[in-house]
Amino acid sequence: MALQLTKEQLKEIKQQLTDTQKESHLVIFKSVSPKSGGEIHMITNYGTFETLQQQRPELKMEIVRDIVPVTDSLAYWAVAQDTASHLQPNDPKAADVALQVEQYTNDVLADNKLPQNK
Repeated sequence: MALQLTKEQLKEIKQQLTDTQKESHLVIFKSVSPKSGGEIHMITNYGTFETLQQQRPELKMEIVRDIVPVTDSLAYWAVAQDTASHLQPNDPKAADVALQVEQYTNDVLADNKLPQNK
């Protein structure tokens, strides 16, 4: 089930993202598994990226897009990500929301001319 945002909601979310970027900008990073060699692209703020690097030194993580542009896709990703962060793992909507996060992440990757996650 796709998210439905009005033009006004979309405008407001994009403004919030723009304001947030002034404090801690969003990045897209690539993480490579040392075992399988598989890679995944993720979106997070720079501070969280640094924390992840410290907590998971066995993973090769590299920023591939610094300061992600605020687009409609990024706004939808932010709403899906926020929704996911508030759900309990056993929530019946959890699987659908996880698929939304994955889809909107891929949309942001496409906007930034990066390979999509599989």
